[in-house]
Amino acid sequence: MFYQQVLAQQPKDKNKIYSLHEPDVYVIAKGKDHKQYEYGNKVSIVSTKDNNIIVGVVSHDKTSTILKTLDAAITHANSNRTNPFSKQYVIEVMLVLKRF
Repeated sequence: MFYQQVLAQQPKDKNKIYSLHEPDVYVIAKGKDHKQYEYGNKVSIVSTKDNNIIVGVVSHDKTSTILKTLDAAITHANSNRTNPFSKQYVIEVMLVLKRF
């Protein structure tokens, strides 16, 4: 069972579960003295250039590189449009959705 896996976790284990309600949450190393780690996931948001209307949102796994996330965000945004976006109109924003 899922909860048994959580109870059996050890501090040095890999692929730990950090949230029972959000299984895609993972540790994000910030590298700052006052707050070294946060818990969440990586998200790309695509908005229009002039009006900032959100036209696409994609959640990524922890191993995604910036190039993969950008391509996924553009593909998702273009799937909803008749006039496709080009990369020059896309601004990628990394958000950490805090769960703890």
